[in-house]
Amino acid sequence: MPIYCVSAYYINQNKVAEYQKWLKSDRAKKLYAELEKETGFKYLNTYFPILGFGEYDCEDWYVAPNWSSFDKMRTSKANNKIMEETWDFVDLNRPTMSSKVMRAAEDVMVYLPPKKKKK
Repeated sequence: MPIYCVSAYYINQNKVAEYQKWLKSDRAKKLYAELEKETGFKYLNTYFPILGFGEYDCEDWYVAPNWSSFDKMRTSKANNKIMEETWDFVDLNRPTMSSKVMRAAEDVMVYLPPKKKKK
């Protein structure tokens, strides 16, 4: 049961093209491959909204094989390198990030309201 993790954030003004270039670089590809090897988190892509549709400038999408990947992320050298190399791209002066963790509909437990007692 894969676990999807999405982080949305803003990019510093006039840094979007530079950030896009970094994301497409061999260096970024190498770091994301190391991240997957260390943690199990597979980087799917960074998505940008089209024509201004969207609240944030971009979103990073990952898929993790299990919950232990989240613990491994805390001590990942590759994750630290990614954070160091991308730090100046992220606009920390705006409401920063929105993150969510999701599973496919067939993999989640849906709670139903309790049955009402007959009077």
